[in-house]
Amino acid sequence: MPIPQDTLPALPATAKERVFQSLRRWLADGTLEPGERLYEDQLSRYFHVSRTPVHEALQLLAEKGLVEILPGRGTRVTPIDLDELRQCYPLISHLHGYAVRLAFDRVNSQVLERLHQLNQHLQECIASEDLLKTQEADRQFHQVFLDLADNRYLSAMITDLAIHINRTELQFFKKYKFQSQSVQGHLRIMEALRQKDLEEAVQATEDNWMLNFRLVIEPRLLNTAQNT
Repeated sequence: MPIPQDTLPALPATAKERVFQSLRRWLADGTLEPGERLYEDQLSRYFHVSRTPVHEALQLLAEKGLVEILPGRGTRVTPIDLDELRQCYPLISHLHGYAVRLAFDRVNSQVLERLHQLNQHLQECIASEDLLKTQEADRQFHQVFLDLADNRYLSAMITDLAIHINRTELQFFKKYKFQSQSVQGHLRIMEALRQKDLEEAVQATEDNWMLNFRLVIEPRLLNTAQNT
């Protein structure tokens, strides 16, 4: 039979997957903040499941470094840690650079126009000071390259790392005004693509992903550490 085109995506098949996907989304969008305690009994009541799938979901999140299971003291959302971010940011920047490298031969005038539109939308989101919309607009810009690269392993690695990046930036830009460096960074990427300069496009992409970390997050965390 023909598959309906307006069907909603299927829900996760198991209780563990449903709990895992919901908690991961809450971690990414700031619903669950760094250091916040998580209680299996409360979560099992909320999701109307036994504690077993909740425990399994938390174990999986712990393997991804998103929560910490403390023996005898329960579970908490992993705090923001500078050393961890020094591993995450360079890695995600290189992965996105690799996505541009894979996508490069498929970039044409239509792709460049789409990137231009998405970058304009990003600028509008920044002006609105809506952090979640800004993050989503930035994600959509870089998703163009991931779609063209068509490498599911690359996409999966970036998805896992992006949660660490998103939750960190949400915490910081609640306190410090978000700047529009990404818009200018995207313009540099697009110009390199117009000039058919692969290495500059890759470097511009990697630099773009490191901007917020180098300009805002790392200096603030270093300052906090020095004052404690």
